[in-house]
Amino acid sequence: MEIATSNGPVIDIRHLKKSFGSNHVLTDFNLSVNKGENVVVLGKSGCGKSVLIKCIVGLLPYDQGSIRLFGKEVSAMSQKELDHFRSRIGFVFQSSALYDSMTVGENLEFPLRHHGKEKTKAETRAIIEETLANVGLSHAIDLMPVELSGGMRKRIGLARALVLKPEIMLYDEPTTGLDPVTGKEISQLMLQMQEKYHTTSIIISHDMNCSRMTANRMTVMINGINYADGTFEQLKSSADANVNSFFEFTAP
Repeated sequence: MEIATSNGPVIDIRHLKKSFGSNHVLTDFNLSVNKGENVVVLGKSGCGKSVLIKCIVGLLPYDQGSIRLFGKEVSAMSQKELDHFRSRIGFVFQSSALYDSMTVGENLEFPLRHHGKEKTKAETRAIIEETLANVGLSHAIDLMPVELSGGMRKRIGLARALVLKPEIMLYDEPTTGLDPVTGKEISQLMLQMQEKYHTTSIIISHDMNCSRMTANRMTVMINGINYADGTFEQLKSSADANVNSFFEFTAP
């Protein structure tokens, strides 16, 4: 897939450092992501992948370095500016993080009320119905989260992230806990949403099938740095054992 690069990176991370006491998680991490590009971040459990995306959305302050979104430095934003930028970012949590006391429709309405402009009930309902249709779950609008299967919860989590039509999507293990068939369906859905909305995405994933399907480019995080960068096939065929060890159990 050809990726537009003429306007520069939408996400630009330079020399990022983040420690928790003596635990140096991000030591000198660099990554640029262009408009419409899906970048998968690989790394061992606990290496700092989730810390990275929490720093991107301002949920964690970083110690040194720079994160620029649409050319704006995250650490320099006021709380009001940060709230505005978060409305342009969709975050898909590993657990889907749905509110169990709310229906599916109410889960999608929540970000619209929190970040969206004033809309009538009819306008809000129309946006929710359109977003659910995009993920193939129009019929689920009045269901409670407890009534949903694991795959349905993932789709609703994706729908809630998409309801504000964000320009950036951050996925934290989007296919974890799913069977291979459902995982493939979620990966295909992520691609469809990329094509429809031209989103710029960072995808944290251990699922190599998901990575192969969704990534325009991949980066391997080792010891808190961007250790290697390339396409799925380039990294899989790397002569560096630290890199190709991630691909040992993938099909040819």
